[in-house]
Amino acid sequence: MGKKRGIIGIIIIIMIIISTIGIKYMSILNNYKEVRESGNNYNYSVTQHPFYNNYESLEFLTDGKKDLKLKLWCEGLTGNVVVKVFSEYGDICYENKFKKINEEVLVPLKEGKYKMEISIKSFTGAVALGYENILMLKNLPEENYSIIPSNPSKGFHWEYILYIPDNVTTNKLLVVPNNTGTTSDNMDFHRESAKRLILYKSKLAEELGVPLLVPIFQRPSSVESMYTHELDRDTIFSELSDLRRLDLQLIEMINDSKEILSEKGIEMDKKILMSGFSASGSFTDRFTFLHPELVEGAFFGGAGNIIPYKELNGENLPYPIGIYDYKKITGKEFDLNLFSKVHRYMFKGSLDEGGWVKTNINGEAVTYTGKEYYLKFKVPEILKRSKNHDAPIYVDGDLTEMDEDDIFFKAYDQKILQERFLIIKSIFEECNLNNNEFVIYENVGHEITNEIEEDELKFFKGILDILN
Repeated sequence: MGKKRGIIGIIIIIMIIISTIGIKYMSILNNYKEVRESGNNYNYSVTQHPFYNNYESLEFLTDGKKDLKLKLWCEGLTGNVVVKVFSEYGDICYENKFKKINEEVLVPLKEGKYKMEISIKSFTGAVALGYENILMLKNLPEENYSIIPSNPSKGFHWEYILYIPDNVTTNKLLVVPNNTGTTSDNMDFHRESAKRLILYKSKLAEELGVPLLVPIFQRPSSVESMYTHELDRDTIFSELSDLRRLDLQLIEMINDSKEILSEKGIEMDKKILMSGFSASGSFTDRFTFLHPELVEGAFFGGAGNIIPYKELNGENLPYPIGIYDYKKITGKEFDLNLFSKVHRYMFKGSLDEGGWVKTNINGEAVTYTGKEYYLKFKVPEILKRSKNHDAPIYVDGDLTEMDEDDIFFKAYDQKILQERFLIIKSIFEECNLNNNEFVIYENVGHEITNEIEEDELKFFKGILDILN
């Protein structure tokens, strides 16, 4: 009898232990759910079977301007998790071993390539890890995607990526200019950013049945004033052969891609489709002005807009504000009738404050919205300069950034963002440019929403339906 009671006692103890472990495990899962639903961006998470083992290796780039931000959350009953960060030379930059943790860590890293290893051994519990301020390296699928090398002899000094859907149903090439979002002399940054972009836009190309081209233009830190990814004035007039006239280099990339497609039995039309957002949207807008004969339709937003005027409110409007020096750039006068044939869809979010500006204030990195920075720093300086300015500000020669700011300020009666967008809309209406749509999305910031993606697909499908 005593032996039987002993066995029953052991069973009860085991059941209590199992029940206690079960309750703790359910508590961990509930905590994990709350963490995942907290709104924090966690890139990696695990809630697998008990005594789980796993190993992940992630390669990434950092520009050295911001520290790697790690968000670590973990609650475990058994085993542990180890996170390590290595330089490309094998040096350990960060290492942490834990079973339970909830903290944020900043890891200072120089510009370059790194590897992050996540090792999970005999682990029972849940893990959520987040990482920010880095660019993860992605591999393009070997089929359908090709990185085409630069070919200066053909007129382009940079690589481009070409995506060819399995089913090409339309003879239009879709072109999306790249936009890394930061400067860097390290081409890996721009290449990886372009890879992410083409993977994202390939869904649109697939639905349209068209090939897709994304250039890999550099935006160098060594020439930081040159904003190549928005095809700014410095890029147009640069004396650096590899950066000058990226619009013409893009045309040669387009021609080269058409040769590649032709060799595969896919013949392309002369005119292309274009898409872009933010700086890439400005590039798209400016390209359609400079080369309207090559563009069938363009969908872009979150960008500045050229107008088909040489002058407004007593100010000459040079590129990229207007067409005052259009002939100097293109060798011909602006053809309003030709431009009117281009279908263009321009959008802006009602909450869009012009993206973000990063600057240093008393040695500290500070980020402002474009609107905040403009009102706080630029407007006071513009008002000071306006007292000494004769109209028009620009006649010929170089155009400084300050001159550009002053012209915009005066030409548009100090209006910016959505108010300026509506002025430009009225100008296009006065010019009877009926193929140009201007759309403001309510409660949308500097972003692309699902609604905008759906409208982009409808816009391009509408153009293709008209052509067919």
